[in-house]
Amino acid sequence: MKSHLAFFCHPLIVFVRLLFVCTNVNALDGSSFLQHQFRVDTHIELAKFFDREIIEFEFVKKNWELEFDGPNYKFKTISDQLQLQTNITETDTVDSFALTLVENQSQCFDKSGIETTTKDFSHVWLSGKQILVGETFINQGLDEHNDQGKYSTLDVDLSFDPVHYGDDSCSGYIQMSVELEI
Repeated sequence: MKSHLAFFCHPLIVFVRLLFVCTNVNALDGSSFLQHQFRVDTHIELAKFFDREIIEFEFVKKNWELEFDGPNYKFKTISDQLQLQTNITETDTVDSFALTLVENQSQCFDKSGIETTTKDFSHVWLSGKQILVGETFINQGLDEHNDQGKYSTLDVDLSFDPVHYGDDSCSGYIQMSVELEI
């Protein structure tokens, strides 16, 4: 009875024992070696495995209106803050996150709405360092704490290259993703 119980609780250990017995029997009687593969399935319930989450991830200003610097024929730099709020408790050891710039697109149009050659003229800066599309910024600390959990605030700046004469309107967007580092 104990061997059956051990078989169901520890299939890999029993498999090794059976393989050892088969090898010894083969050595004694000279018959061919038999091997059997056992399939092992694993199911992880992520909600029970890691229940910490990002509650808020947004810019303070939410929408940006660009101001034009006429003498330099470009848009003025925008400064904002990016807030990341989690439900991670103060005593929890998880306290870093990775921020990836997924998209950064900008395009200008002439008076009739046709795209001009001015495109991709915006640049994203996180905590004073430029980040390009596809790059990941790793923050080494969710260093502040409130009633909801650990949080962090990052300084974000958007700078712009000059646009061309004939550009009547411009638009653009950036997309970022964030994940907790465990």
